[in-house]
Amino acid sequence: MTDALLLEGMTYAEGNFLNENAPHLKVDKKLIKERFDLTGKKVLDFGCGMGGMSLWYANTWDCDVYGLDIDQHHIDIANRLKDKHQTYNVQFERRDVLENPLDEQYDFIFMNDVAEHIPIQILRQIFQQFALSLKPDGVLFVTYPPWKSPYASHVNHVIKLPWVQFLPQPIVRSWIKSKNHSLVGDLESDLVSAYEGLNHLTHKKLMAVANEARLTLSYRKSHAFYNKWSSLKNLQLRFFPFDFLITKEFAAFKM
Repeated sequence: MTDALLLEGMTYAEGNFLNENAPHLKVDKKLIKERFDLTGKKVLDFGCGMGGMSLWYANTWDCDVYGLDIDQHHIDIANRLKDKHQTYNVQFERRDVLENPLDEQYDFIFMNDVAEHIPIQILRQIFQQFALSLKPDGVLFVTYPPWKSPYASHVNHVIKLPWVQFLPQPIVRSWIKSKNHSLVGDLESDLVSAYEGLNHLTHKKLMAVANEARLTLSYRKSHAFYNKWSSLKNLQLRFFPFDFLITKEFAAFKM
């Protein structure tokens, strides 16, 4: 990882940690605060990335946070930020749970914007572990941009075209390659690998994975463009064509 990528990663993750209005996490943070009290709880941030949300949990509540990620570059940055902000009720670990399964139980397991990056067959195995790792009355909370989302391609910051994932794939891949650049990750190390690693996640696919693990949906919110207006903030339209306006799905599961 170059010094430039290290700085880029730390700046991004620190913004996710400190900024309550970070563009792609504003709704997440508000919703989590409204629905959950993490005080005194044991929290797993699975696929924690560079640690922004792990640090936010640890700083917002008096709780014990464990951030796991498969990418060593992400964990290195997370630990740097932990030390910089002296946030010691959070621990970070590089871990592949298929090789080294979860062996503790948690009150809350969070997956923030990570489920869409994991192959479905592997996601099934991970959810099986989650089912064994939730304490009684524990909660699994998953957030992700559904595949019909205008931003689901994860390359909109360079392509500047919403719903680009629905163009013919040879065109999309050629376009991404023309804009390709390195990313902070050790595994998803550039735009091409980030795009090709997406699993085209939908609520239906997620429910199939959860049902197989015998996890029960206890809450769902589909956040769309029009929810920013106060008169429409609670409106949920999940049918065509309004499903293409959903920017992020939020789903809570229990045993």
